Formats: sequence, C-alpha cells, structure tokens
Amino acid sequence: MRNRLPFLFGMDCWRLKIPLTFFLNQCLRQDIEVMELKLTSEGLVFWSPVTSRRRITSLFQDAECLGTSGVTGFLLHQFHQPLRLFSVALAAALWMFYSHCIVQVSVTGTDPTLQRQIEQQLAENGYAAPFFTVDQNLAETIEFLIKESFEDRLGWTEVTRTGSRIQLQFTDKEYVETPQLTNDPIYAQKEGMVVRFDVQHGEKKVKINEIVHPGDLLIDNELKDAFEVPQPLYVKGKVYGYTWYTVESSLSDAPDFPLHDALAFFRLLMDCRSQIAEQLQEDEKIIKENVLLFDRNAGTITMKIHYTLLEDLTRP
Repeated sequence: MRNRLPFLFGMDCWRLKIPLTFFLNQCLRQDIEVMELKLTSEGLVFWSPVTSRRRITSLFQDAECLGTSGVTGFLLHQFHQPLRLFSVALAAALWMFYSHCIVQVSVTGTDPTLQRQIEQQLAENGYAAPFFTVDQNLAETIEFLIKESFEDRLGWTEVTRTGSRIQLQFTDKEYVETPQLTNDPIYAQKEGMVVRFDVQHGEKKVKINEIVHPGDLLIDNELKDAFEVPQPLYVKGKVYGYTWYTVESSLSDAPDFPLHDALAFFRLLMDCRSQIAEQLQEDEKIIKENVLLFDRNAGTITMKIHYTLLEDLTRP
C-alpha cells in the first residue's frame, strides 16, 4: 500500500501537451503518482502530490501548474499577497514583543519606607516598568535580588508574574508574629454545641455536636502515652460552636405620625442585628435569625429576635 502522507500536504493540478503513452511511461519510471488523469482538447490534465512537483517540472519542461489544493494550497492562497504576509509577520512580531515586555511592576507590603526602597532597588537594576526581558524566570530572579538586598529586614517575600505584570508582596520582620504557645489547658467560656475544631497543639477533650458549659475542659495539656503516663503538651487552638441569644429592641411611636409597620420592623431588625454583631469577631457569624415578637402596644413598638451564632467557645 502506498504511503498516503504526501496527499495530506496538498495536490497540484497539471496540464501537459504530450502523448499519453509517453507520459505514463515517464511517470512509471520516476514513480510519480497521478490521479484523475483526463485527456482534453488542451492536453493531459491530472493531479499529483505537491511532493512530486520538482520531478514533474524537471521531466516535463512545458508542464503548467493550474492550481494547488489542500494545506499547501491554502497557505499559498493566503500568503501570495504581500500585505497578508506582512500582517502575519507584524502580528507575530507584536506577540513576541508584548510577551517579553513588562508594563507594570507593583510592590505592596507592611512597611511604606521599605516599599519605596524596594521600588528604588528594582529601578536601579533595570526593572522599572516598562522594560523588555527574555528571562523566562523573571519572577524568581527578582525575588532572589530582593531577598539578597534586604535579607535582614524581610520576613516574607513573594513575586508573581501574570502576563506582562509583576507583583511583589512582602512583610517586614517586625510585622511577622511569633506564635505564643502555653501549657495552660483551654476551657469553655460560654454554653454552646461544638461544631468544629481549630487546634494546632493540645488534646481535644470534647466531640462534635457535644453540648458544653462554661468551665468544661475543651483542650487538655496532657496526653497519655502507651504506658498510660501523662506527657505534657503545648496548647494552642480554638473550638467553634453554636450559641444562642435573644435580643430585644424597642422604639416609641409618635401619636401624630405613627410609623408604618414595615418601616418600624426594618428599623428594629437593623438595631437587633447591630447589637448582636458587636460581639462577633473574625470567623464568627450569624447562623439563624428567628423573630419571636413584633408588637405595638401603648405607643411602643417592640421586637424580640432569637439568634443562633457560630462563635469561638474559648473566648469570653
């Protein structure tokens, strides 16, 4: 079976004014593949792979190429005009330029003075935007330069490259906090139902969905080994759980200008939410909000809401 790969590149259409027998003998001797051979009034017309073009032109000096099909034909058709070829070359050049051009370098960190010094150091080393670079590891190069230049002042540094932008983030050593570990066990400071743990050190003494009360041991500072001998542990962590509160708010209703129920409801609702939000810290949130009472009596509008919160049970 003949190799069909040459046909994938395209086919040339040829026209020759020679005897048919002579043409076929030459094609057989030179191993030229011929398809759709036709005898017309203007001569022989046939198709042949573009890979046979050189042999055909060398054997038949009067061969006339009528056209080309396939991949080669498409490319020749697209690029036979100089303007199209110039457009492709210009697009490729622009792509190469912008893929190696940095248009923005941003530096953010915890110390404004150190930030300005880092920006100056980058500018002195040719990294002030815009600039052209062929360094494929530019982010690593800049990170190494900054760490080496400010080794005694930086606590953490990260440099990332996104397209044509460089972003440098840092924290100075004074900002980096050293974690404080203690040997004191952690007890519950409020009533609630345990939902999840955030314990880095210590032995958990309660389980998920367990109800705890103030004073219950949550994280212990001892762990028994294989011989049932208590071993001291550092303790650090939090225990989060559901807690429940009822918040009440009221306002006076002017007899001459009574508040509409919808407006009064909204104002009291916002006041209750404001009260409950004051005791929430980071990673704590409202889970449920159920209105128990909304009543207008003797010129006073009252609302009571029952809240379910997610709180750190180790916090007062």
